[in-house]
Parts: sequence; structure tokens; C-alpha cells
Amino acid sequence: MRNALVLILIVACFMPLPALAQENSRARAGNAALEKELFALELKWMKAEFDKKMTGPGSMGELWTDEFFDVLPGGRVVNKQEMMDLMAKTDRQPGTGAFPDHFKLMAVYGNVALATDHTVIKGVDANGKIVVVREMEVLRMFVKEKGKWKVAGAGLVPIVSQ
Repeated sequence: MRNALVLILIVACFMPLPALAQENSRARAGNAALEKELFALELKWMKAEFDKKMTGPGSMGELWTDEFFDVLPGGRVVNKQEMMDLMAKTDRQPGTGAFPDHFKLMAVYGNVALATDHTVIKGVDANGKIVVVREMEVLRMFVKEKGKWKVAGAGLVPIVSQ
């Protein structure tokens, strides 16, 4: 009888493991889809910045939350309107701007998602050649509002060569 109880206890302890493994697998698959969706949103954001699109579909005004903020290199914090003003003043040529890659969804907390990426900023040098001006590691913040993911902000940390 004692052996039977021990056997039942062992089976009960290990029974949930396959169910948990399936749940984790589903969560990873869901996160992969969300990661792809959020990276696409980030690329739309970069295009809106380049195109200086402030309002309407696919614009900074639509893609960003009202509480949007960026922590720029050097620690300066700008809100949505200040960031749109900065983007409006920036003179962009084809092939210049922000180019994110290595996008990785790091965490999802209900309607909040945090991701990181490596972003290269390209500009034009004195000879008119497109060059890398700055590289940054970036924390991207997203919030789901009314069933739709929006950009809540970013923290940009410059990569300095040593």
C-alpha cells in the first residue's frame, strides 16, 4: 500500500510537466508572432519619422501613445510633441536616418511589451557620402490600447568605441 501511495505521488508530481511544456511552447510561439508584429510597428515608426508624417494613418501621431517619450543619448527626455518637432526639423536624404536590427522581444506584461534592438543612425558626411553617425542599443516600449499596439517610447544608449 505504501509503495502504491509513493507511486501515485510521483506520478502526480510529474503529470503537469508535459502540460507546462506545451503551455510554454504556445507562449513562445505567441511571443514570436508578437515580436514580428512589434518589429513591423517599429519599422513603420521609422518610416513615419523619415517621411515627417505627423498625422493620419501610419503617422507618428497615430503610432505613438499620447504619453510617448524618448530618452535620448545624453539623458534628455522628450515627449511626443517635442519628438515630432525634432523630426520635423531634421533634414533627411535617401539612405539616411535610423535603421534598427536585431529586434528582440524581451518581456510582455499584459498590455505592455518591452523589446531591445541595435539601431544604426546614418547621415551624410562633408563629401556627401552616407556614413554611420552613431550606433545605439535601444529599449523599445509598447502599449496595447483599445486592442492595438502602439509605441510608448524608447531609451537610447549610444555605443561608444573604446
